[in-house]
Formats: sequence, C-alpha cells, structure tokens
Amino acid sequence: MLMRINPYKFLALLLVGLLVGCSSASKPKETSTAKQAVADADEQVLKSDPVERNYDPHVIMKRAEAFFEKEDYAEAAVEYQHFLDLHRSHMLAAYAQYRLGLSHFKQVTTRDRDPEHVRQYIEAMQKLLRDYPGSAYELDAKAKIKEGRTHTAEYELYVGQHYYRQTAYLAALHRFERVLTLYPDSDITAEALYYLAKTYKDIGSPERAVEHLNVLLAQYPKSKIRKEGQALMTSINGKSFKDVATASSALGKPSIPPSLPAAPRTRSLTGKPADLPPTGANGSSPQVVTCGLNVSC
Repeated sequence: MLMRINPYKFLALLLVGLLVGCSSASKPKETSTAKQAVADADEQVLKSDPVERNYDPHVIMKRAEAFFEKEDYAEAAVEYQHFLDLHRSHMLAAYAQYRLGLSHFKQVTTRDRDPEHVRQYIEAMQKLLRDYPGSAYELDAKAKIKEGRTHTAEYELYVGQHYYRQTAYLAALHRFERVLTLYPDSDITAEALYYLAKTYKDIGSPERAVEHLNVLLAQYPKSKIRKEGQALMTSINGKSFKDVATASSALGKPSIPPSLPAAPRTRSLTGKPADLPPTGANGSSPQVVTCGLNVSC
C-alpha cells in the first residue's frame, strides 16, 4: 500500500533543500584567494546595469582595481581618473588619486624613453598632496615625487649626452643647464656640471669650463664623477689638481655660473649660427642641433 505524501510538506522540504544548496554554493571556496576575486571583478561589473557601471563609485573602483591587479596600468589609470572625475569628494578619492599616480609610475621604463609617464605620476602625486593633505599616502607620494624628479633629470642628462656625442654642442649645453636649473638638488647635478665643463672646453671656452669644474670639485667631493673632473681640470690648466684646488680655496666656495642665453633661432648669411664661438683652430662652428629622440631642444 502506497503512503500518501502531504503535498504541502513536500513543497516545504523541497524549499528547505534549495535554500541549503544555495547557501552552500554562495560560500567562496577556502582555496580561492583575494587576488583571484579582484581579478574577476571586472567581468562581474561589466555585467551590471549600464548606469551603475558608469556612475557607481564602488563599481568603478572595483574595475580599476581589477585592471591594476592584472598589470593593465593604462586601463587602471583611465578608471581611477573616471572615479575622480565623478566622485572627488568620496571617502576613497584620496586612495584613487594615489593609485592613479601609481598606475603611471608602473608604466615608467628606462631613462632613454620620453618621461611622459614620469610627468603624469609626479602631477598625480602633487595633486594628492595638494587636494588631500594629511592622507595616509602622503609620505610615499613625496618619495615618489623625488624619485620622479631624479628620473627626469637623468633623462635630460641622457639627451644632453646624446647631443654631445653628435657634436651638437649648443643643444647639449642647454640640456645640461636644465638639470642645474630645474633639478638643483638631484643626484645628477654633479654629472651635469662635468659635462657642461667638458662641452665648454670643446667649444673653446676653457674659462667657463673651469668655473663649472670648481663648483663640481668643491661642492660634490664624494661624486663618482670627481676623478674625471680632476683630470679635466688638469688638462685645461696644465697643472696638478692640488695646485688648482689651493688657488681656488682662496676665492671661497664657488657658485654655479649663469646659464647660457636662449639658443639662437636665426642664422647668419653664411648659414652658420650667428653667435657661436669657434670649436677649434680651423674656425668651424659647433653643429646646430637637429633634434632627435622625438624631443625638442
């Protein structure tokens, strides 16, 4: 004889079974990591409502974080900026500004590349300090700004060295002087002084070369370029460095000589730069730069 089952009890048992199954399925596996969850976040938010996807701060932040964790820093920067454009007063705005700077920082490569991302992350970190003073990211932002300025100074020095090797002396001088003017506290300053002196010597201006070498040797005694500076000073003066140092010490601590005037934009009727000194006994003028490396002179 078949047992009759109450249909209401059957439905109740069925619902309980479904609820238990759903609750157990909703629990994340213990082996899944937070990083994997973040990496999948962009796929989840892309399936959300279009309005929510474009304006909800938490959805935008999840998408930005997902791109950052996947090392797609260009897309991450776009999303962090999108967050800031819409929610600059949000409690996560300082964090978004910091991560925007980091996204540009992560795209910086070697010093021989155009430092556009360096400029962008310096601007982002400066904006963080300006708009969100006292944030938890302030110390790291200051360190990143200093690192970025050093990187930019290295780039200016690199371009100057490139022009020097091409005997484009005027362009080289202006690049080296940019290091002294824009980044006077950089670790690259001593090298810029050395190459300024070397360039002035090559264009037939030993007095200016000695002025820059005096600054190098007096103010940067521990520089790695000091020995080269001493040798260059000896080759210019024809006397030992000790004699030169003794004579210079009586004059006090030297200061950085004034920069060159702006590079000439016109030529003389002969086709040579109108105001450049000769480079040597043959009276030839230094080569006027034809800028390379996709940069301006």
